[in-house]
Amino acid sequence: MWECSFANEPVDFKLLVLFFLRKIWIFAAAVLTGALLVGGGYFVKNVVLVPEKEYQTVGEVYVDYVWEDAYGISRSNLNEGEWKALVKTDIFVDYILEQLAGQGILLEKSFIRESVDAALVSDSRIVTTMVVTDSPELSAAIGSALQEALLFFGEDNSRIERIRVLTEPVESRIVVHDIRTLQAAVLGAVLGGLLSLAAMFWCFVVDDSIYIPASFERRYHIPMLGTAASKDLTANFHYLLREGGSIAVTAVSKDIPVEEVTAFLQEKAAATDGKTADKEVKGGVLLRACGCVEEEPKRAEELRCAKSVILVTASGRRDGKRIEKVLAFLKKQDVTVSCAFLWDADEKLIKRYYGCGILPKKRAAHSAKDVSCGQDVQEVSR
Repeated sequence: MWECSFANEPVDFKLLVLFFLRKIWIFAAAVLTGALLVGGGYFVKNVVLVPEKEYQTVGEVYVDYVWEDAYGISRSNLNEGEWKALVKTDIFVDYILEQLAGQGILLEKSFIRESVDAALVSDSRIVTTMVVTDSPELSAAIGSALQEALLFFGEDNSRIERIRVLTEPVESRIVVHDIRTLQAAVLGAVLGGLLSLAAMFWCFVVDDSIYIPASFERRYHIPMLGTAASKDLTANFHYLLREGGSIAVTAVSKDIPVEEVTAFLQEKAAATDGKTADKEVKGGVLLRACGCVEEEPKRAEELRCAKSVILVTASGRRDGKRIEKVLAFLKKQDVTVSCAFLWDADEKLIKRYYGCGILPKKRAAHSAKDVSCGQDVQEVSR
């Protein structure tokens, strides 16, 4: 009677695209939300909530290390990590505090350690000192004291032969942060779009609803009459139910109006004879509404007495497993489902699904004159 292969059902990519176009506002909203969250958060953190303006003073000293061989090569150079650690030690910090105290500036050791730094930017012998504070005058004062501390340290260090100033830290410049709000917003938009696409694809894959008649036929291998707007509904009805007799109409769920569906099918079947809608239709067929067998399993006995059975399903109800359950129950009760009918279908979706696409293929138009000319040519050739 039927064989369910929903587990191996391939993804209908055309239906997937149609659902995406229908829900494209979700994708657009996710992109916009991601851009606002990431880009806005980055802007608030780095622009709105940024601390007060900072001023930086930069100085440079040149260090000649002691030669260790006859070629004038020294192997005792201090690396960048060592310089960074040295300028924050008590030797340097105490010397800086002493120099600042002479100028009437009193600071804490922790403040000095947070403000000073050193780096080897271009050469291992050129030490660049950097001081960052919220005051240009204070940055210049600490920078000068730090440079004097370096000179004092170089004079008493056995690994250093000579140390001299290249650039004095007398000018303080405002620190300009690299603000990349646009890049952050683009990143947020991309992340939001990817997450929404993944979520939409997952919802489509796990959705076992029936939206088009072809999906029902591929999944359950039961012919379907069509939908309420199907042009071939009447033809399918009289061919699939050509044996006539008593036909029972049952539904998958109780919320499907079986009586209304029965009256509709009865009217469609009677229309071909030119008769009025009546219980008796072409071929002596009698339609009878039997309700939902899931609600009342005892109705299976009534269905067994019928010549044919029509199973009514509804569109977009996420009831694929319920359909399987009903079909399995009917099979156990020796009830043969002759065909199915899709109620409350999305006719616009079905029309787009079976449409030819956005741009219909153009066919070459041949006029009557062209046809006659062609016949004349054939006659001449003969």
